[in-house]
Amino acid sequence: MSKRRERSGETVISVTSAQPGRSEDLDSRIIRYAAMMGLRVACFVLAVFTPSPWRWMFVVGAVFLPYFAVVLANVAKTATQDSGTPYVPPDRPSLEASPGPVIKAEPDPEPVQQTDTEK
Repeated sequence: MSKRRERSGETVISVTSAQPGRSEDLDSRIIRYAAMMGLRVACFVLAVFTPSPWRWMFVVGAVFLPYFAVVLANVAKTATQDSGTPYVPPDRPSLEASPGPVIKAEPDPEPVQQTDTEK
């Protein structure tokens, strides 16, 4: 069996605070659009079977619902939860300079020049 050591003072970021996946967002948009189109079909059916004052309200609803359905379907859902705090690594001790002698290198007296021997 393995034992996990718990470190005190560390902040753990929860995965549930992440943004929803693209496929989950797409599924919710498809459901919203399908519900609005179902409401439009209901408006058409009710426009046929209701008396005159209500009929025109259902006709107007059936005409303008596609616009609102497309607008609402294109609105992307954003996460309402706060995002997690980024991981901040703990401070690490740094190496200190040792107070020893400093040896300076002497520059070359004269650099050697190479000649091109190939002709």
